[in-house]
Amino acid sequence: MIRLIVTDMDGTLLHDDKSMPDGTFALIDALHARGIHFAAASGRQYASLRDNFKEHATYMHFIAENGAVSADGATDTILRTHPLPLDKAIELIRIARSLPDTFVVACGAQAAYYESDSPILERNLAAYYHRRMLVKDLTALNEELVKLAILNIHGTQEFVHPHFAPYKEQFSIAVSAFEWMDIMMPNVHKGIGVRDLQQRLGVSRDETMAFGDFMNDYELLQEAAYSFAMKNAIPAIKEVATYETAFTNEEDGVIKEIRRWLQI
Repeated sequence: MIRLIVTDMDGTLLHDDKSMPDGTFALIDALHARGIHFAAASGRQYASLRDNFKEHATYMHFIAENGAVSADGATDTILRTHPLPLDKAIELIRIARSLPDTFVVACGAQAAYYESDSPILERNLAAYYHRRMLVKDLTALNEELVKLAILNIHGTQEFVHPHFAPYKEQFSIAVSAFEWMDIMMPNVHKGIGVRDLQQRLGVSRDETMAFGDFMNDYELLQEAAYSFAMKNAIPAIKEVATYETAFTNEEDGVIKEIRRWLQI
C-alpha cells in the first residue's frame, strides 16, 4: 500500500517551461482524501514551493533546498534544517566569487540572498527563489544558511565543481542542474528529507513512491520501494530506480503513473 508519494519538481513533475501539469491539484486533493501524503522535493526554497502549489500546499509536505529544509504545509512551519557553519560558508562564497561567470546564492530557511544585479542571475533566480533579497556583501550575513547555490550558465560540472574538490569530504556538493551546483552539510540530500518524513508520518520505505530525473534525486529514489526514474531521466538515475515512467515530464509522466498505480 502506498502511503507517501514524493516527487522532484524540475524535469520530473513540471513541464520544461516550469508549468504545472493539468490535473495536479485535483490529484493532490484525491490523494489527501485517501489519506495518502504527497510531498514535493526540490532544490527550490520552501517559499517558492509553497507558492507553486497555492492553497493545495496545506495538504502537503515539502523537502526544500535539496534536503536542507523540511516543512509541513498544513501548519506552514519549518520542521528541520541542516545549517552550514558560517565561517565555512564564507570561505566557499569567496571561492565561487573568484570564478568567471559564476554567481552565488546564499540560502536561508526562509529567504535567499544574492549580491549581483546581473540580469543573468535574476533570470535564473525567479523560478526557484520567490523570497529573495539583494545584499551588498554575502560574507557579512549574520543568518543561518542551509545551502549555497552556485550558478554558471556554461555548466557547473565543468566550470565550477572541480574548484570545490578539496571540500568533497567536508560537504555535500551536488550538480543539481546543468547550470546549478549546491553545497550543503555532509550527508544532506533529498533522501534524508524523505527519511525525516517517513519517521514523522510513521511510513515505511515499502509504503513510499518517489519520482526523479537528475543526480540530486539519487538518494531520494533509494528511500522508496516504488522508485521511478522519468522516461527523460539521465542514465544513472534509471539505473538506481526500480521503475521507469512510461511518459516524460512534458507528457505528464508523474501524474499518469500515480493514477495508473493507484487507480485514481
